Amino acid sequence: MRIGKMSGGMARRRTIWGRLALLALPIAVIPREAAAQSDIEVRGLLRAGVRVEAASSERSDGFDVFDARLGLSGKIGIIFDYFVQVEYDEDEEEFELLDARAGLPIRPEAELGLGLFRPAFGLEALTDKGQLTFLERSQATEAIAPGRQVGVGLSGEAVDARLTYGFGVFNGNGRRLENDGSDYMFAGRVQYNTIGPVPFYEDFVLQAGASVAYSEDTAAELGRGFEGTPPGDDPIGFEAGFAGDRLLWEVDVHASYRGWSLTAEYLRGEFDAESSPDEPDESEIPLDAYGGYVEAGYLFWGGAIEAVARYDGFSPAVGENRDFVLLGINIFPGQYAKFGLQYALELHDSQPSPFVDGGQFLLVAQVDF
Repeated sequence: MRIGKMSGGMARRRTIWGRLALLALPIAVIPREAAAQSDIEVRGLLRAGVRVEAASSERSDGFDVFDARLGLSGKIGIIFDYFVQVEYDEDEEEFELLDARAGLPIRPEAELGLGLFRPAFGLEALTDKGQLTFLERSQATEAIAPGRQVGVGLSGEAVDARLTYGFGVFNGNGRRLENDGSDYMFAGRVQYNTIGPVPFYEDFVLQAGASVAYSEDTAAELGRGFEGTPPGDDPIGFEAGFAGDRLLWEVDVHASYRGWSLTAEYLRGEFDAESSPDEPDESEIPLDAYGGYVEAGYLFWGGAIEAVARYDGFSPAVGENRDFVLLGINIFPGQYAKFGLQYALELHDSQPSPFVDGGQFLLVAQVDF
């Protein structure tokens, strides 16, 4: 809902809640005993709030439903496990499929996954949206990290769960079932944590990870903000998708001790774009997009309040660098709820990104279960 469009916004919001209710109805009527026997777990995420933009922004002030998701996970028999998740698209006014993954455990520390899911790439890209400290992921993550893909992957852990890994082969062009030409995307990630999956408050935790992905594309979808040009200006001709070679990589480090935490991630994409999709062997245009973030946080009052600050910098493939400082406070009133306040400052007159701009203020209420 936007200011100035109250009646249409209220109708759209009623549509959202109505469709969420219809989607949740079959979940609600599942007998509790059957759910327990089938190990069915219901998941949900709702994030809504107030958006206040700078006077120069093209976005409107008002109330938004940022995310509305429902998911199911469980086991089929004693072998397969699955996860299915849908999200409401406010622009299209319909639900769209986000994840549809079936898993086959090969051994206790390894599993084979098949379907639609995120490739093993990036630290923040693989962080569940309900666990993000800010409303959106960083500019570099949004632009460079490959989004959900159809493919197959192997993931697991070793060294007492301190080392985790994931490798896979994907179609390379997003959530479309058809493949992008006759080539595929290959992606992999390794991560090491000095403590393991369950650190204690008194532990000093140090974690490091690295990811890489490669694909040869003919019409691949690229992430938000990959180009820094004004809306409607497409000097490279990416409207029909990216054609060429992509090499993506990232490194990340995370440290925490008691209430303190420090996280840094750097991502880079090296693109050899075909100058003419009709003549792919004619010539190629080398392009680089790179950036990352450094984020510091502190939990106090027994973890009920979190103060966070982030530097978010990105150099798009075309256009000027965009650098912002984000300040935020997160309040956790209960196990499944969170309230967040965040404010963005642009550095050296940076141009706005597709989702953050200097002077932007957000108030977010979240339910995540």
